[in-house]
Amino acid sequence: MKRILILGGGFGGLVVAEKLSKKFAGKHEITLVSPHRTFTFYPGLVRLAFGELQEKDVTFDLAKKLRSLNVRFIEGEVLHMKPELKRVQIAGKDVNGNVSYDYLVIAIGRRLATEKIPGLFEYAHHLLGIRAAKKFGEAVKAFDQGNIVVALGPEARLPVPVCETAFALSRVVKDSPTKPSKITVVFPEDVKDVFGGAAIYGKLKEAFDNHGIELIENMQISEVTAKEVIAYDGRALPYDLVMLVPSFRGRARFSENGITDEENFVQVDEYLRVKGLDGIYAVGDIASFLGPKLAHIAVGQARVAAENLAMELNGEEPDKVYFHEIASIIDEGGGDSIYLHFGVWDQSLYRLKTGTVWSLIKRVHDKLWTARHEKTWIDLGA
Repeated sequence: MKRILILGGGFGGLVVAEKLSKKFAGKHEITLVSPHRTFTFYPGLVRLAFGELQEKDVTFDLAKKLRSLNVRFIEGEVLHMKPELKRVQIAGKDVNGNVSYDYLVIAIGRRLATEKIPGLFEYAHHLLGIRAAKKFGEAVKAFDQGNIVVALGPEARLPVPVCETAFALSRVVKDSPTKPSKITVVFPEDVKDVFGGAAIYGKLKEAFDNHGIELIENMQISEVTAKEVIAYDGRALPYDLVMLVPSFRGRARFSENGITDEENFVQVDEYLRVKGLDGIYAVGDIASFLGPKLAHIAVGQARVAAENLAMELNGEEPDKVYFHEIASIIDEGGGDSIYLHFGVWDQSLYRLKTGTVWSLIKRVHDKLWTARHEKTWIDLGA
């Protein structure tokens, strides 16, 4: 029996645990470490903020789910990785010390580098957590009229909720025609670069125009004051309400192992094995890849890593190659919803479509995903 240790209880960590549990059914010891006992379905937080979903719709008991999979759960923080000893140092309620492993999966997620933009905590909202989403929702309810700025911070890597928030706000403004307001979306780069190279500008600009949303590209926000968002080049936008996705960074604790890039994301090969270390994989936001960091990408990486790790457990050489691509829906709530399927590595646009059907598909998929993972394993092919 081998010991498999998974660091992180988000999309990547949970899917790896599910896949390996299903495949080996108690033949190996699987442990997952997370600082939180609750799983949060982050793609649903925009709809939570605008009152379309409740907290129970986007969360479930992670510890309970793992018990149903016969996966041990440890609530704690990762302090240090010691690959030469095959140990990870954990601090938390369940364990205060070292946990040993034979195989390791790093799925610990990204860090929000809020310190990169002074004033963000004091004056801006974001949507990357239940409390933050609820707080923003309350601010939207209390909003009277004026300028609204919805922005992606430099190196934030999460453009989809920025777009969806702007569309949702346009519906709020439309419902209050006697209180005129202006909505501006700010991207730190060209739309194409923000989406990993995908030529999505035309469809997205048309959708924004249809909703009266202004788009500003190549504006890197450096500071938020009580009245303005300010860019590095000196440009300033006045606001009465602002939602800003902060910059992303990896985890500095892994830099001591010599496995990270300049932003502290973990470097992997085409099989999602950590470069320079045997028996260790990395998936999800912590993995060093170009382009956006989206939930479906983490799930796709988790599936590849789980297959390759399963091959290692069976004494075989891993051969499942990961291909980095985006297959995402920007949910406008109607006919301007956009489906994008784009290969980041080969820069191929496989599909770019708009229509009401994509909004319906996304909402059904999200509901099925949370139901499937909250309860028992049902392979829906999602």
